[in-house]
Amino acid sequence: MRTGCSLSITRHGGLWRRALLLATLLLVFTLVGTVLLVISPSRRVYAHSANEWTSRSIYFIMTDRFSDGNTGNDNYGGFNTNRSDATAWHGGDFQGIINHLDYIKNMGFTAIWITPVVMQHDAHAYHGYWGYDFYSIDGHLGSMSDLQSLVTQAHNRNIWVMLDVVANHTGSYNYTAPTFPNYSNYHHNGNIQDYNNQWDLENEDVAGLNDLNQDDSTTHSTLLNNVSWLVSTTGVDGLRVDTVKHVPKSFWSSYAQSAGTFTIGEVYSGDPGYVGDYTHYLDAVLDYPMYYTIHDVFAQNKSMYEIRDRYNSDGSYRDARTNGVFIDNHDQDRFLCDASGNPAQTWDKYPQLEMALAFTFASRGIPIMYYGTEQGFSGCADPANREDMFNSFNTSGTLYNYVAKLNYARNLNAALQNGAQYEKWVDDSFYAFERENGGSNVLVALNNCWCTRTVTIPNLDNFASSQTLHDELTGTAYHLQGNSITLTLPSHQAVELTNRY
Repeated sequence: MRTGCSLSITRHGGLWRRALLLATLLLVFTLVGTVLLVISPSRRVYAHSANEWTSRSIYFIMTDRFSDGNTGNDNYGGFNTNRSDATAWHGGDFQGIINHLDYIKNMGFTAIWITPVVMQHDAHAYHGYWGYDFYSIDGHLGSMSDLQSLVTQAHNRNIWVMLDVVANHTGSYNYTAPTFPNYSNYHHNGNIQDYNNQWDLENEDVAGLNDLNQDDSTTHSTLLNNVSWLVSTTGVDGLRVDTVKHVPKSFWSSYAQSAGTFTIGEVYSGDPGYVGDYTHYLDAVLDYPMYYTIHDVFAQNKSMYEIRDRYNSDGSYRDARTNGVFIDNHDQDRFLCDASGNPAQTWDKYPQLEMALAFTFASRGIPIMYYGTEQGFSGCADPANREDMFNSFNTSGTLYNYVAKLNYARNLNAALQNGAQYEKWVDDSFYAFERENGGSNVLVALNNCWCTRTVTIPNLDNFASSQTLHDELTGTAYHLQGNSITLTLPSHQAVELTNRY
């Protein structure tokens, strides 16, 4: 029998060799095709780490309100654009963002965050948070190809793309949606009754939105597979995760692993202990506790000691340098709506806004600025805070250029990106801190008084004795006296003094 087998192989050796050659060629073609698919610019996944994201500053865009680059998709699906209705679709799309990427880049931003892109099915779902078909892109915004083009065009300008995602709920679709068609996919406990009860938060509906049941095996696997597909297909660099406190923490660990990229979650609370615990399940969180402090101190003239108190709670987070720091967003009044204004002339609110922005871009954390801030948008409660940007791309205004200076300073100084931070002075209206990263050192000082302040800041040990420092925002030179410096700052002025020169 062994002989027979040997003779058979010898007799048909040519056929075997040809079969082996064909199989080898097929394997090579398959591998080459796979490699080409992986390196396709529109589909490459950029899995940047949380630490890498600390080097970025983020411009947050509500896509439908930003710019209408393709009027042909304005009435998609029978849900027509109606700009006279503040709660309807207004026509902004991916092409509109592409058309204004240079506007964003020239302001110094190195990342954008865009609102959810999945298919909606409602005349008022322009914001994207009422998902219907999680495996389709909403036609009002464009196609998957358009989204991939946006990612590619952004990357060509060294701008990373963060995508907003929702895993807590669908829209109000009577507990049936194409991606989640079964009764068991949802909780059926009515609207949240007690926002201080964690069970209610995780098992009841947010304002009538159909609450997904992550404990259901089908729902669980669908959400994980969907986020993996969305990241790999679009090639985005990170995710902002919506309504995080409404989903069990154990789910988020699996979700983040399936996403395979940076995740920053929205935990809507002012309690740093409560918010910070979620950083052990996702990479980072939006810093809502700091948002409330910024509002109190810079919009309402409260004591700078509140900043010290807020920083003292940084141990609640896995790494506070990855917190998303912001002054307002689509769920909050615009800063200029709430700011008190100059006591002598209450319409004068820009000094307060500039101080809040200077703090946000210099503080530990990842700065996030809501679109239109640079144009002085001042809308109050939703939907007034979701203004149309469309014809407001002025690049010569005071705020646009101030933000560009803040980004310029941050982009050139590693200390302002992810350096260690040390408080150097605090009183009711003046705060100073130093940031240090290797040879990069920056002293940040903010005068929040409606008056001129003169303060001598001691113990600047990371700077050479009697060194000359320069303000990144104005170019003005300041001189140390030994290891101290005396600053005289006009009302609502910030300085960022560096040894970079």
